[in-house]
Amino acid sequence: MKWPQRWIWSGVALGALIGLLVWLQGGLVTKVAPGRSPITYSSVVGTVVIAEEKKLPRLLRWPGVIQAAATARIAPKIAGQILTLVKLGDVVHQGQELARLDDKEIRARLQAARAELAAVQAEAERARTEAIRLRRLFAQEATTKRDLEQAEAAFRAASARVQEAQHQIEVAQAQLAETRLVAPFSGKVSARWANPGDMAIPGQAILSLDNPNRLETRSHIPEQCGYSLSLGTPLTVEVPAAGKRLQVEVSEISAAADPLSHTLEIKAQLMAQPNILPGAFAWVEQACGEETLLLIPAMAVRRLGQLEEVWLARPGEAVQTRLIRTGRRVGEQVEVLAGLEVGDPVLVPEER
Repeated sequence: MKWPQRWIWSGVALGALIGLLVWLQGGLVTKVAPGRSPITYSSVVGTVVIAEEKKLPRLLRWPGVIQAAATARIAPKIAGQILTLVKLGDVVHQGQELARLDDKEIRARLQAARAELAAVQAEAERARTEAIRLRRLFAQEATTKRDLEQAEAAFRAASARVQEAQHQIEVAQAQLAETRLVAPFSGKVSARWANPGDMAIPGQAILSLDNPNRLETRSHIPEQCGYSLSLGTPLTVEVPAAGKRLQVEVSEISAAADPLSHTLEIKAQLMAQPNILPGAFAWVEQACGEETLLLIPAMAVRRLGQLEEVWLARPGEAVQTRLIRTGRRVGEQVEVLAGLEVGDPVLVPEER
């Protein structure tokens, strides 16, 4: 019997499909038995070091910020239009003028107060002369006591007006001095919230002045670690933007913990650094308690892209490759987070 041609091609296609599935499942190749397959490196020469655990201070890192130890927010005490103002980033010296307010109205009041003082002084002088004259006449019984008392009262009133006019002059002079805002110390203008032509409002800051030669780092540390600190406790501050690690000492500690974050604010003084500016981010490293680390020599770790591996050299066995995951570096050693156990013999090659 002759088979239809379409059945023949269907059978061929089905057989090819079955063969492909068998090949994908590895049925046509020899399989490797499960388990570790040690790789022998006969050319590797080095020293065998035993992975060991050590108790070390637990180093923790807290975010912090670099700020100027001396900062001043410059705010006017009187209202007025701003005529001149230093620029952002300007370096100024102590006593230098930072801003000037319009003083026309104050000068007008000062001039009026001086004119008023001259008038009341003249009036007071006349009242004094009249009181002296009547005092002399009263001694000669040429005037009444009532006239003398009125003259003396007029003199006292004129003297009071003189004092009031002098006070008005002092107030105007003080206000005139407040139209010039000067730098309380030498530093750099770090912020500016107004421009020439704006109206200054009493108590509202228009400038911020920092002293870049006196820096400090400020951080908030959890209370369980903060209570172990005291003034002078050494800390390490890392400023990533500047690529620097600095040794500092605690200079201030808050007297109470924050009730919301349960942290203590601490500050530490820094020496002036050319590449560190106020506002820079910093890491504050602190020893808080102890921890047990599994350590091996850093020279024993080989890095292949994103992978890290070591060689294990057990007596009587071939050298094996073991993938590991490392943590932080401690001197010449490195922490092993996964891949090794205590007592594993790690081979440190002589030449890397």
